[in-house]
Amino acid sequence: MNLKPWRQVIDPRADLREGQSLDTSEFAVHLDMVHDRRGYELYWRPEQFFARTYLTKSLLDLAAETARRLSGLKEGTSAIFNMTTQFGGGKTHALTLLYHLAQNGPAASQWVGVPRILQQAGVSHILQAKVAVFVGMRFDGRGGDDDTPYRRTPWGEIAWQLAGPEEYQIMAPFDEDGRAPGGDTIARLFALVNQPILILMDELINYVSRYRQGGLGAQLYNFLFTLAEETRSHDNVVVAVSIPISEGEMTTEDVDDYRRFSKMLDRLG
Repeated sequence: MNLKPWRQVIDPRADLREGQSLDTSEFAVHLDMVHDRRGYELYWRPEQFFARTYLTKSLLDLAAETARRLSGLKEGTSAIFNMTTQFGGGKTHALTLLYHLAQNGPAASQWVGVPRILQQAGVSHILQAKVAVFVGMRFDGRGGDDDTPYRRTPWGEIAWQLAGPEEYQIMAPFDEDGRAPGGDTIARLFALVNQPILILMDELINYVSRYRQGGLGAQLYNFLFTLAEETRSHDNVVVAVSIPISEGEMTTEDVDDYRRFSKMLDRLG
């Protein structure tokens, strides 16, 4: 069988055809910048993001399971995803894919690759969800100087993003005290949101390492454990977590915490 030259089968995009230098920022995605619509626009513009994304089997499985779970279908799905063990790379890229799907809901149906996701998920469209994003390497508290309350902790910031100023008040005492909430408070938060929820957490060990001495690192473990347990009891809530910084940058304490977080997420997921 005679094979056609590859240039007759596909047409490279313009910058490759013309030998232009590649923009190195194209290969670094930051989830918080996507959330704020900052940085390299091909990441925060969802149509362009999907046009440039090849759906590997892992990405397709992740997206399909998440779409099913947000639709309230529990069969063949997980509520908790530990991105560390399920992916050999591109974890933030995978989180960004979930962000765009849940943030845009039915509007995503015509993007490149999404019909395959819908087919595998067995749903007609993506349900729009309330999305909260936490990036450990960026977070040092938010608000307080912009007419919003100061959010000291990851759980305070997540509650703010999900529920807004009024409903945030159920989390405010725990946020102010630096104390992880229990399942009852998280369940109340979910009930107040009253729609599908997607919580995306990236680079946790960076945060744990920086706040270990003050106790917030340990409280983040308690929060994530309780959040995961509570999430499993809800039909349309998904939590996806990426834990580590680069292995060569972790201290002995970081490695211990990484193993502890990872084992917990694997067990609950």
